Amino acid sequence: MAKSICLFNHKGGVSKTTTAFNLGWSLADMGKKTLIVDLDSQCNLTGIVLGFEAVGDDKLDAFYKSRDNLTMKPIVEALIDGTAPRTFMETDKGKLLSTKHNNLFLLPGYINVADLDAQISVSLKIASGIPATRNIPGNLPKILQEIAAANKIDYMLYDLSPNVGGLNEVALMSSDYFIVPTSPDYFCLQAVGSLEKNIMKWHREIERFREDNQFDPASFPIKNRPKFIGAIQQRYRPRNERPAKSFREWIDLIRENIDSKLVPSLESIGCVIPRAKLEQALKGTNLKPYDLEQVPDFNSLIAISQKLSKPIFALTDEDIGQVGNIQETMTENRDKFAALFKELAQRVVVLTSH
Repeated sequence: MAKSICLFNHKGGVSKTTTAFNLGWSLADMGKKTLIVDLDSQCNLTGIVLGFEAVGDDKLDAFYKSRDNLTMKPIVEALIDGTAPRTFMETDKGKLLSTKHNNLFLLPGYINVADLDAQISVSLKIASGIPATRNIPGNLPKILQEIAAANKIDYMLYDLSPNVGGLNEVALMSSDYFIVPTSPDYFCLQAVGSLEKNIMKWHREIERFREDNQFDPASFPIKNRPKFIGAIQQRYRPRNERPAKSFREWIDLIRENIDSKLVPSLESIGCVIPRAKLEQALKGTNLKPYDLEQVPDFNSLIAISQKLSKPIFALTDEDIGQVGNIQETMTENRDKFAALFKELAQRVVVLTSH
């Protein structure tokens, strides 16, 4: 059975999408058949894989119209029309999109995901009074689980939009694990407190929804027990292989807030991995709980990566295409990035093993 992992922070600009792509590729490098799922109506993850130059082109329109491609477009249309997940799986013959890595696949997003978001949000509130809507919240995670099973997926990564709508609620609370990407600034520090409040609220709401509608917890697709495995601190400038002082202060504050506020709340509802397990996984590193990794800024390499639909660590010297000291520096940074994400992927596999 596929292990599902959400990458979520309702603050934007924390490299959530590029992290989903890079982590997915790294897991694929480890021999794990990995599916990255674009659940953001902005479809940035889809743009990375398809190539941003395709956006707005006739080829993109044809891609979504083709019955050979499985995307969020027909899934959302089917769920809004009331089609059961099993019926959809039996009738739709579209295939997952292959990427430039043999073990990595994409379920492309589509703008109509926003319509399903609104429907789920309403259903969570009115289902007990209008029983016809009771299956709507669980149908999305159910169909994603069915897709993963049908394609023998090992890991499924959800890239969520930066909001607290119903779709994000059911995606996160139905996943097995979640990771919080962060950036070193005041607004991300604020977001940690807001994240804690929202997850606790979502947990109560799903518990109440399940009880009010008499769903069997063993079979209901929203298990309501996603395990937090850590944060990825990124988008900082390094100095002497470590975050520069101004960034380090924010990184430390965010870590302390996660450790002192978010984690205790998650522990109270069974939604965090044991601290001892993370400490064991971090042994021999400079990382502290609950940091999974620290990833500095690689702006120029990210631009090349997105243009070529390849992660930074898969770029060749020819892809980088510079000369002299610039080429040497960018090549060194590529190799550092490769090492970071290799370690991150190995850590994720250890932490998600039973």
